[in-house]
Amino acid sequence: MTAKKPHTIVLIDGNSLAYRAFYALPDTMKTSKGIVTNAIYGFTTMLLKVLEEEPDFVAISFDLKGPTFRHKAYADYKATRQKAPPTLSDQMPAVREIAKAFDIPIYEVEGYEADDVIGTLAKEAKDQGFDVLILTGDLDTTQLVEDKIKVMSTKKGISDIIIYDEKKVKEKYGVGPKQIPDFKGLRGDPSDNIPGVPKIGEKGAAELLNEYGSLENVLEKADKIKKESIKKTIKENMDKAVLSKKLATIVTNAPIEIDFTKCKREEPNWSKVLPVFEEFEFKSLIKKYGKKTQEYDVAERIKRKRKYIKEELDYKTISNEAELKVLIEKLKESKGFAFDLETTSSNPFEAEIVGISFAYKANEACYIPLGHKGQKNMELEVALKMLKEILESDIPKYGHNIKYDIEVLLKYGVMVSGIKFDTMIAAYLIDPIQGKYSLKVLGNLIDRKMIELDELIGKEAKASNFSEVPLDLATDYACSDADVTFKLKTYFEKELKKAELLELFTKIEMPLVLVLAEMEKNGVSIDKGKLNKMGEEAEAEMKNLENDIYAIAAEEFNINSPKQLSQILFEKLKIPVVKRTKTGPSTDIEVLQELAQKFEIAQKLMDYRTLSKLKSTYIDVLPELINPKTGRIHTSFNQTITATGRLSSSNPNLQNIPAKGELGKNIRDAFVPEKKDWLIVAGDYSQIELRILAHLSGDKEFIKAFKEGKDIHRATASEVFGVPEDKITKEMRETAKTVNFGIIYGISDFGLAKSLKIKKTEAAKYIHKYFEKHKGVKEFIDKVIREARKAGCVSTMLGRKRPLPDIVSPNYSLRAFAERTAMNTPVQGTAADIIKVAMINISNIFKEKKLKCKMILQVHDELVFEVPKEELNKVREIVKKEMEEAVKLDVPVRVNIGVGKSWAEAK
Repeated sequence: MTAKKPHTIVLIDGNSLAYRAFYALPDTMKTSKGIVTNAIYGFTTMLLKVLEEEPDFVAISFDLKGPTFRHKAYADYKATRQKAPPTLSDQMPAVREIAKAFDIPIYEVEGYEADDVIGTLAKEAKDQGFDVLILTGDLDTTQLVEDKIKVMSTKKGISDIIIYDEKKVKEKYGVGPKQIPDFKGLRGDPSDNIPGVPKIGEKGAAELLNEYGSLENVLEKADKIKKESIKKTIKENMDKAVLSKKLATIVTNAPIEIDFTKCKREEPNWSKVLPVFEEFEFKSLIKKYGKKTQEYDVAERIKRKRKYIKEELDYKTISNEAELKVLIEKLKESKGFAFDLETTSSNPFEAEIVGISFAYKANEACYIPLGHKGQKNMELEVALKMLKEILESDIPKYGHNIKYDIEVLLKYGVMVSGIKFDTMIAAYLIDPIQGKYSLKVLGNLIDRKMIELDELIGKEAKASNFSEVPLDLATDYACSDADVTFKLKTYFEKELKKAELLELFTKIEMPLVLVLAEMEKNGVSIDKGKLNKMGEEAEAEMKNLENDIYAIAAEEFNINSPKQLSQILFEKLKIPVVKRTKTGPSTDIEVLQELAQKFEIAQKLMDYRTLSKLKSTYIDVLPELINPKTGRIHTSFNQTITATGRLSSSNPNLQNIPAKGELGKNIRDAFVPEKKDWLIVAGDYSQIELRILAHLSGDKEFIKAFKEGKDIHRATASEVFGVPEDKITKEMRETAKTVNFGIIYGISDFGLAKSLKIKKTEAAKYIHKYFEKHKGVKEFIDKVIREARKAGCVSTMLGRKRPLPDIVSPNYSLRAFAERTAMNTPVQGTAADIIKVAMINISNIFKEKKLKCKMILQVHDELVFEVPKEELNKVREIVKKEMEEAVKLDVPVRVNIGVGKSWAEAK
């Protein structure tokens, strides 16, 4: 007869698991209401992972506030431990809420720590015949490990689990689990401020215990210890050792009532769990586990949301011209209205209009169906003809990602005017690190649960695009979009005023929407022949590099396989390992850069990767992105992606074309005017960030150098190397350039040494000399960091704000990164604001003067234009003047204007 398998119980240390999750995941994970959720989410995913293993029983313990018996025994117990940041402690009630939603019993008792409760539960469970698994983020509980008790640690994060049995504990500490309290009696535990015996480290403690067995035996036989210094320190600190062991020993008889029947696991009550997931906006978890209950089936979710719409809101379908006329009159009488298009595609240059919704009063909205298959629609041309006047009027209009709607309507001959408010941009300005600006997420700010688009179209829904959505459901969805946008406009207007961001929003970000819409409509022209030729040349060069690499390796292998490459470099060729990852020696770009100084194969691998990436990202892809109707590529410029305020571009991302080198130049050479008698004009700011730093810091030497028109890198080289400017070599200038730009980004002596491939002491000397000469810059940087700690954010010259929650983090690496961000954001963000102002002013002048030229690209500090020859001089003058005078600085702003038959020629 087969022996019955013992039941398994998992005991969870709630605090330590939440702590690990908090530091493993970014604290930019927030709900739309600004609630930080990284610890909650990490704890939840770890808990789900455990439950999916189907343990028989589960219990959890949390630390209670207040002193424990250890604090009474030793007042300085945990005294050196930094207080948990508010963003972690604020999440702990929610972590408990998650445990309760899963019906997991919580055990805790005043005066004892979670480890003591877990120790007591573990001992009792073992005595009752359970196999015990302790899930924790620290290793204090490894002293409980024995035949029936194991520890699962999340020491490396929330996804990597290390299971400690007796053998693993011995490997870790050099002593067995039962000797861990003795080990800490000798070694101490800095994390808990347990003193131990001075001068005894981990190795010494393990050696003593392996020889004498226990702390008591070590103390009793101290006179027999051969090493005099160890003997002396032990004899002088016996009381400390005894106290330390007591503090480190987990109690296994805490006064708690144990009933393991309450810990028995059943299928979670998903109707309790999923609403909590909704509260914290865990969309991926809702999608994954929503099918567990009919209540969260797509159809049921829509039904619940529509019930609210029907009961509380007045949404109507406009089905004829008479009704549309009534709506238009109401829109004309309004002080402003929100509108939103429903279309067949997220690409505005491919999208066809399916319908349009309007809201001019809270909780009321109308939907005009224009392209629903097999249903009653208004005729598209008739409706747009009737709406054209109101959409092109100056009546204030609001939208969410309104640039998209503008671009779609432009294709139908409607030029929307009076654009005053974009709720997506407003949300971004208020919290540029949030990253979640969809209308459905933002609806939570006004307590609106909206129907999601993927509930209507896609895998789980019946429709493949919006034109197939039933009209009654489409009306509820579309009207909700317009209504929520209308209400969010009021909400965000107040928030922008409160945050002193309204001027930045109204004078820069909103006018920029129309500029970007125009640029995206303009698109760029590409010479496919040049790209095809470049592709053939790149293919041939990659083949040559492949052959060279195989020759050095003396065998063929998959160059794109990190595993095979690692074997060739580090096993076959015996090249020293620079860095290791979880899967073995690293072959990333930083490693290859370091190895390239000594090993030819590394340089060739770098060249191969660069070519391969450019070919796959640009050379092969750009021709495929040409719009068949316009013959041009229409990239998308994004206002709400970067935390600094810089624009980004996508589909394709033109920001990442290499600024230097022949390859980047060749790709730019394929960007040409569409018409033969036109030219490309490029305006590029010269050292704009350094000029901004000089202005913001008020550094006299810096300002003087710019006013005198000096080569700033040559001037810095003279200061750093102590050599007259006319004696500065090209290499010295390049070093100074790295120092100049490194200072902006808070580079350390280690980082500078790595960039320049010099000793850390030499790099430190460069930085010291720089700050010695530019005391104003050092004072500015210190002031910015000091004020960032106080305010929790930094600002640009024009008032853009970037939150820095980690500036007071107890985690050194997070805090250091936040400090570097605090240093560069005022500079980088101001540069972003300046070029936006220039773009708006240039666009307005082009329109006023009715010029034919087109602004087609914004990349970093550069604006690119397509210009007819007869307008060349006028455009050059306008671009240079408006870019240089966009914002007044204490130093002259310089813009280089280039002209050519391609973007490369104009650089």
